[in-house]
Amino acid sequence: MRKIIFSLDWLLLLSTFLLTVIGVFMVFSTSVGEVDQFSFVVRELVYILVGLFFGFLVIFLNYRFLLNSAWFLYSLLVLLLLVTFILGIETRGSTRWIDFGFFTLQPSELAKPVLTLTLTAFFLRFSPSKIRNVLLSLALVLLPTLFIFVQPDLGSSLILALFWLGLIYVTGIKFRHFLALLTFGLVSLPLIFNLLKDYQKERLLSFLNPSVDPLGSGYNLVQSIIAVGSGQFLGRGFGRGTQSHLNFLPEQKTDFIFATTAEELGFVGVLLILVLFGVLIWRLLSIGASAQSRAGSFICYGASLIIASQVFVNAGMNMGLLPITGITLPFVSFGGSSLVSMMILIALAESVHLHKKFGGFDQN
Repeated sequence: MRKIIFSLDWLLLLSTFLLTVIGVFMVFSTSVGEVDQFSFVVRELVYILVGLFFGFLVIFLNYRFLLNSAWFLYSLLVLLLLVTFILGIETRGSTRWIDFGFFTLQPSELAKPVLTLTLTAFFLRFSPSKIRNVLLSLALVLLPTLFIFVQPDLGSSLILALFWLGLIYVTGIKFRHFLALLTFGLVSLPLIFNLLKDYQKERLLSFLNPSVDPLGSGYNLVQSIIAVGSGQFLGRGFGRGTQSHLNFLPEQKTDFIFATTAEELGFVGVLLILVLFGVLIWRLLSIGASAQSRAGSFICYGASLIIASQVFVNAGMNMGLLPITGITLPFVSFGGSSLVSMMILIALAESVHLHKKFGGFDQN
């Protein structure tokens, strides 16, 4: 055990740890003045412990065992997404969570590590150099993504789409096939737009001109931009963000925690977060590039694509550079399912790193 602990990629763990610590402090900051101001912090600490438990479990089981169980996990994911429509609880017009009494589960978050394993297992057997195999992989991703899309959860659907595009590119799709799929996706955007809920359409349209309806569809975007801009270089100070504490900024613990951080800690705080994410993604890519097997490389590249996509989309929408889609900032935003799924991805990468250290695995 001691040998394993000392062999972990500590730069990856350190960046993950520091991002999680920043998240706990920012969750506490947004709770200052509330009647139950400590309850959110306590819940977040519990989520971290649960995430650590599953992370150590993944490392103990090793990624090879999970890879062999990928199709079972995929079937379980699809089942959970179906159950969400039957037993899920509705919050703000979306049915994304299953209430098990002592905890709630958001299956769309579990889709991220599960699809990473499933697509890795698929591409080990079926080369993405053949367009038929690429389309089959699209069908695998499309099934759970459609379930997530109609919950509705546009943000998670977008992340899974970006993840699939990135993964087929790094696993060896022919460039002309990739270009054709990308063109088809862009051409399909008007059809996808027509499938959106009315409030989702309004959010996308308000992105182009948020001042048209600043108190309605453009409200979230306007308040987020104000929060980010008011932080300036050093911020207003920890716990002193007016946008969040006066409740002008919605969802300040989850979707808009980046804007909350920018307001209170300024450019310096935001830069620190982005640097930590940069180190984290660099380590994931480095572990993937030096992995002894294609399976290990695909898993690490998949994990880096998911985390990088979420950071890009969350930060972009908080700064008014992208439409509001509702996606968490990994490790920083409040939320159990999101935190656990991200920690599982990190644990998978650590498992790949350990197998490189200790060897004994095949080269597939």
